[in-house]
Amino acid sequence: MTGEMSWTPTENVVRHVGSQIIPDMEFFAPPPPEIGEIISADSSLSRSKQANQGQERLKNCMLWASGGAVGGCIFAFVTELPVLICALISTVIFIGIGILTTQYFYQCSYVGELGIALHSLKGKRSGQPKTEIFLFKDGKNLFTQQTRNYYNGVYTGTTFNYWWTRLSGPEFRLKGSYRSQKGNPPADNLCHFAQAAEGRWSTHLLPVINEQLNQLGYIEFPIGKTLRVVRIGPGFMEFEEKSGTHKVEVADMKDIQLGGGVFQFKHKDSTWWSGKGKYSFGYAAIPNARLFLICLERLTGIHW
Repeated sequence: MTGEMSWTPTENVVRHVGSQIIPDMEFFAPPPPEIGEIISADSSLSRSKQANQGQERLKNCMLWASGGAVGGCIFAFVTELPVLICALISTVIFIGIGILTTQYFYQCSYVGELGIALHSLKGKRSGQPKTEIFLFKDGKNLFTQQTRNYYNGVYTGTTFNYWWTRLSGPEFRLKGSYRSQKGNPPADNLCHFAQAAEGRWSTHLLPVINEQLNQLGYIEFPIGKTLRVVRIGPGFMEFEEKSGTHKVEVADMKDIQLGGGVFQFKHKDSTWWSGKGKYSFGYAAIPNARLFLICLERLTGIHW
């Protein structure tokens, strides 16, 4: 990878988490011009990390070499073959394993006004990165999902999945995991890239929903399956099912909650909605969920 291919951020560009960019951070591939002016950027490659990883790789190979030599001697003892030959062959094999198990993997990512880009570099530092680009103009809807995983009551990590459907063509997906009992992923985790991309995507959609609000008097979020559509208007919500539409004034809501990835709306009248008095649906089922929250706050005063 030549220096001419790298990129230097301007002063107004921050990391996806919102903090200042680290001075020794290396952006080994520039942002594609089609994603527009860069708002945030991040990279897992830095000069200090390269030095530490080089030392770790050498240490790892030496450990594997030692194990190979010992293993070769044991094999020679069992099979009565020449010790030196067995030790040499085993050492070479184990060093190869050590090299393969310490492959470098770096990523640098960009959120622009018009889209996002992710560069991934595996193996050699001088290799050719894999580039993935998503332009907002090609997108249709964004779906998000985060799951905190537990085993026998013990937290084992959080997985996340963000995927955009397109007007045509395959989905664009960002997914990964992290471990954080408090819920905040490390600053260099790809989750921050996904969240920053979601924020910019929501901004991209604002003119569209404002036009819909002006024309129809509400903003519509298609859900699918049993609950077809949720509409948000000034002071009211509508839930449309196959059986019909249920409109409710927010002032008549008894309780509105978002917990465990589920929205729950409770009415003052227990006979509302087929005598249940409440309705719920999953956060992950809502297209453009952050925009849904923005609309709830602006049009109904509901916020979290």
